Amino acid sequence: MTQSRDEDYGALVGWTSTRTGNRISLHLQSVSKPPPYSKGDIRTQIYLMDRNQATQLGNFLFEMGETTPPEKRDRSWLKRMFG
Repeated sequence: MTQSRDEDYGALVGWTSTRTGNRISLHLQSVSKPPPYSKGDIRTQIYLMDRNQATQLGNFLFEMGETTPPEKRDRSWLKRMFG
């Protein structure tokens, strides 16, 4: 298979996400040179995905990082008082 364009390489320096209905918009920010860098050096790529894709991506990253997702904490009043 022949690639039609060059690969994009960079160091991840930030990310944000927004929800729009059942979709998630993931904004990844990267740079391709060592620090110090200016605002103009930061490249943002936006990926749209559904909740299932977001869950699969999150699980994949936990596996690659050899860690597990944090446990959900029960924040109920009763649990905090007597937990």
